[in-house]
Amino acid sequence: MSDKAVRYRGLTCTAWGYFFLNFDFHIGAISILPRFVGFLLLLCAINFLLQEHKDLILLRPLCVFLAVFHTANWLLSFGGQTLDGKIVFFDLLVTAAVLYFHFQFLTDLAALAETCQEDGKKLAMRLRCCRTVYILLSTAVGITITISTAMWQDLKYQKYVLILLGLAEGVVSLIIMATLFGLRKRFQKTS
Repeated sequence: MSDKAVRYRGLTCTAWGYFFLNFDFHIGAISILPRFVGFLLLLCAINFLLQEHKDLILLRPLCVFLAVFHTANWLLSFGGQTLDGKIVFFDLLVTAAVLYFHFQFLTDLAALAETCQEDGKKLAMRLRCCRTVYILLSTAVGITITISTAMWQDLKYQKYVLILLGLAEGVVSLIIMATLFGLRKRFQKTS
């Protein structure tokens, strides 16, 4: 398989992985678009893009951990259970792992984008900007969920703040996915 084809497949897995991570629909407590699928797609992307950016190997164990965590959470949801909120330290560990993973993964993808001759620097800059905003919004969501009940007695404020942060995070996710699909086109085979 040519380098262009490998990059194309890796970026396809990445863009769809971000779709599964950021957009979810439920039937009852069961997720129709489970997050573990997103991490499995990102794991495939890492395997495809490893030749292009060797630092991605460092993210593989973290991606496996997050895929296993979200698989367990999804399976527990069939019984109305979850791993979230049981042990505060574990919740913080998972949150830190997710934030680090996304920061480093999008940084590595921006470096890959710079190798693209057509609009490479522009795409890399957009990915870095979105990465930073995405991490800040994800952190704000985590902080709001963790400390909001102590700060606000009326939970309606928490709900509105989370809705606004979630909408902003959704918009940034769409920009990331559009950028990844745009970058993917640069590596599409031309016959």
